[in-house]
Amino acid sequence: MRHRLRHALPLALLLGSSPLQANTLPGLEQAVRQQLNEVFSTAALLSNTEAITLGFVNFDPNEFLPIDDPDFGDENSVELRNELTVYTLPWSWHLTGFQGGDLGLTARLSYVRSKQELSLFPLEDATVDLNDDTIYTLFVQPTYRYPLSKHWQLQFGLGGYLMRYDNDFSFRNSVSRQLQPQLDNRLTNIEVNAWMVQPELRVDYRFERGRAYWHYRSAFAYTWGRTFDEPGPLVSADPESWRWLNGVSMRRPFPAGLPDQDYRLSLSRIDINGDTVRPFDTHYYYEFSAEWLLNTRGKVPLLDDVGVGLLVNYGSALKGASLIFVYNVD
Repeated sequence: MRHRLRHALPLALLLGSSPLQANTLPGLEQAVRQQLNEVFSTAALLSNTEAITLGFVNFDPNEFLPIDDPDFGDENSVELRNELTVYTLPWSWHLTGFQGGDLGLTARLSYVRSKQELSLFPLEDATVDLNDDTIYTLFVQPTYRYPLSKHWQLQFGLGGYLMRYDNDFSFRNSVSRQLQPQLDNRLTNIEVNAWMVQPELRVDYRFERGRAYWHYRSAFAYTWGRTFDEPGPLVSADPESWRWLNGVSMRRPFPAGLPDQDYRLSLSRIDINGDTVRPFDTHYYYEFSAEWLLNTRGKVPLLDDVGVGLLVNYGSALKGASLIFVYNVD
């Protein structure tokens, strides 16, 4: 599974078998388009913290629990998680009431980086090349939320992405260095921009039972876009994907001896299709989290709560467990 996600980022891997034929290789333009489609679609999914989360310490649960299930993680998936760096800063604002509902605005800034050592020609020269991919993303989404009843809410959003992909490839291998004049500024060491639109429909169900607060959510989003300011006609793409998230969470205060502290459990299933399927090597996966939260509302500006937790990804190329840091949890 690790190889699927890795191949979604470094464009140089497209030419792993016969890059000297780059100008005449059949299907090269289609392969480049597919790779770029996966780059932008994958970055959009990785930056959506509801759909997938990476932590600051990654490990394989099979090493600590007697489960022996490869879909919980393995050595390769943990290594892949460690090679990915994802930072996302989300914001949300309530703007005004409208037609019995509420207008709001959601925004995210994100940074996704994948840095790998690549051995493209191990038989000729064992020296590895270095590939460094970075995707910067700005996401803005106006939303309209309408209460269907005391517990049910319907929300529609129309979001837009502005993305920039930077590839930094270091030719260190004696064979790959011969290809650098043909590849540089065409397939490697390039910058590509893209825009994407994302309509999203979401349903939330919230209720309290005893001291516990329950939340069910179902959100479907379709994403499509195009590249612009490409470095050449070969490097163009039209990424397209969709995701459907269904999740349930329970939040409950700790006993009186631990004031202003809650614990939260959540389980989500995320179905995906389009250009994210091959990188994640699946059509669906699960995420489970257990979090310890400190309530800071009214004590720390802009923070309602902050905490740490354990998150498990099951069934995708990023399967495994992580320690996570969370804030402003619903």
